[in-house]
Amino acid sequence: MKLNSPKITVLTPTYNRPDYLKESIGSVVTQTMKDWEMIIVNDGGIDVQKIVESFDDDRITYFNRSKNQGKAACLNFALRRAKGGYIAYLDDDDIWYPNHLETLSEALDKNADTGVVYSDLYAVEFIKDENNGRRYPINKSIRVARDFNRDFMFYFNHTLHVSLMHRKELALRAGGYDENITVLIDWNLTRKLSFYTDFKYIPVVTGEYYAPLGKSDRISNLEREDNERYKHNLRKIKADLPPEPWPKVEKIAVVFPVDKWTDSTINIITELIDNISYPVKFIIVNNDPAKDGYSCKKFLGKIGTLKNVFIKTTAKSLSLYETYKLGVQMADVDYVYLPSETVKAGLEFRLMSARYYISDGRSKIVKWNIKQENSSRFDVLIEKKYFLETIDFDKNKKETLSIDPDKLPESLKFDLFLTRAKLHHKDGNYKLAFYFINEAQAVKKGRGGDQYLIDLYSKICLDLKEYDKAEEECRTLINRGYGADNWIRLGQILQTKKKYKEAVESYRNGLAEIGLEESDLEASVFPVVITENLGSFAARIGLGECLIKTGDLSEAARILRSAARLKANSHRPFLGFGEIFLKSNQLDNAKEALFAAGKREKRDPQIPRLFGELFEKKGEFDSAYSCYRKAFELDKSKSENIEYIYKTGCLLKDWEGMKKILEEFIFYRPGNIEAINYLASVYFMLDEYGKASELVERGLVFDRDNCILKEIYFKIMENTGLPVN
Repeated sequence: MKLNSPKITVLTPTYNRPDYLKESIGSVVTQTMKDWEMIIVNDGGIDVQKIVESFDDDRITYFNRSKNQGKAACLNFALRRAKGGYIAYLDDDDIWYPNHLETLSEALDKNADTGVVYSDLYAVEFIKDENNGRRYPINKSIRVARDFNRDFMFYFNHTLHVSLMHRKELALRAGGYDENITVLIDWNLTRKLSFYTDFKYIPVVTGEYYAPLGKSDRISNLEREDNERYKHNLRKIKADLPPEPWPKVEKIAVVFPVDKWTDSTINIITELIDNISYPVKFIIVNNDPAKDGYSCKKFLGKIGTLKNVFIKTTAKSLSLYETYKLGVQMADVDYVYLPSETVKAGLEFRLMSARYYISDGRSKIVKWNIKQENSSRFDVLIEKKYFLETIDFDKNKKETLSIDPDKLPESLKFDLFLTRAKLHHKDGNYKLAFYFINEAQAVKKGRGGDQYLIDLYSKICLDLKEYDKAEEECRTLINRGYGADNWIRLGQILQTKKKYKEAVESYRNGLAEIGLEESDLEASVFPVVITENLGSFAARIGLGECLIKTGDLSEAARILRSAARLKANSHRPFLGFGEIFLKSNQLDNAKEALFAAGKREKRDPQIPRLFGELFEKKGEFDSAYSCYRKAFELDKSKSENIEYIYKTGCLLKDWEGMKKILEEFIFYRPGNIEAINYLASVYFMLDEYGKASELVERGLVFDRDNCILKEIYFKIMENTGLPVN
């Protein structure tokens, strides 16, 4: 029996995705929470009535609209017909886990003052078989996971619609969806909802959304290909201000006077609109009585059609101050921002930071410490009431607080720290990267979750050899239910720690959660050419490499063959085959495999290193030594390369050559005890006892019980008769 007043209404627009819709509906039918209705709206695509009817469920209502009107129109159509007090969204190619509706509805039940709740979703990257429509998952990762942050919501959407549930009356109060917006439709609504209520974040994975590798058939993705059209779509989203009052948002107007309409004027206005994220009304005061509002709008072009852009024309030519005052008087707002023609219009987050200074009572006027704006009387944010009450504006401007243009509000500090962590990591400043990612984690409100930070955090830890910290963080997230990507990260960490058996288990767990079966790789869509080492491939490579280390060569070969069937353009499977052949003394096969790896990749130091092992097995130590030195040149940070160079260099007695390499390595890795051992021995062989003595002393600081250094110590005493300090 169909429910008369279900607790939740699920809205699902669909357009030409019959292959996936059945799975989406199935994920609703299997929800642990049963008190729901589902409204499916076909937006002029293939009729999917038979798919809907196959479920034989009275809770599902299907509307087959013959004309394509867009996703926003479909959602408005369904929203008006929804009977549930709570609204949830499911796209026709995504799925929910059984806990989704129960998790979110319970959160709304328990938080009467909260109007919106949202959870986490896995992004599933997949390959599509165009012949049968089947999707093959390649990677699962958490791309969006963030505590609610209103300021950041105004800048960028951080709540995915498929993870969202809200009270129905809030969406109606916000005016629903703007049907002229074609990209980021979900942001159009969630941005407006944040004017009325706080959101509550539930850090639990409750579903999956699908992202195809390669060219996407999503309309929103296709729309992004036209950059100017996409930019104007963003302007329309920011211009769609919901009906007042706004209990959670202070109102600001941008008042900009225009004496003469030029291309430069249009550029300034456009740049301000593009770089002001905080919701504002733009009041453009036309101080040219020869022009009327219509001609000004026409001159503005597309900008003049935006909902938050208003033109006020003066009856006669006014002074600059009086022009601003006219615009301020017509603005029903809390604050006014008064840019001049000297404004640095490209400055982001300007109003977000400035309003905090006024709200905190530190000043009634804020001006930015920007050289090109210093000559202007204006370019300030000021309370509207204070501006209108001010008789002598210049005199009161002495009370203005000047702020650093780079000063961000508390709500955006997380993003500042995260950006710095990424930049320092990219530049190889790993300690600074670690400092800033810890600063990002320390932000208490509005920050990204650890499940989002883990990718960068684990990379920094591995570079710093903080393996235990990376492992602990991964295991914590796995225990919280974030397994798919973190099992693979954990495998990489364990492999680095040479815990190969544990790494094998971790990689297998990651593969099981992604769900790409080995038999799937027989499909005609494989192998694929992709630049990234996505989860399923990375796990197979890591698994094969660890199986080689445990001696299970036949299983390693099978896994590496599956990796090669998955990704066509990678050299890593051939490296693995080369290592297997080396271990089984099939030297000709090893050579062939390593040549195949070298054709695909020129910069991997493991290729010349394995060639070095090949030459060693043949007794060609000069060639082996040359290969090991080439491996070092390609990566001067790996101690593994130093070990091979020292071993063969000693056989060849190339003390001077090793000295140069070891000194260079220690310059970058001053605490590496193996390299200190090697270089101290080389100094001794070159009779450079003073340098050897200094290095022994330095090494014993790191490792007081180091037997090699103690042996060198006694040899120096025997040869010089002098004690080492």
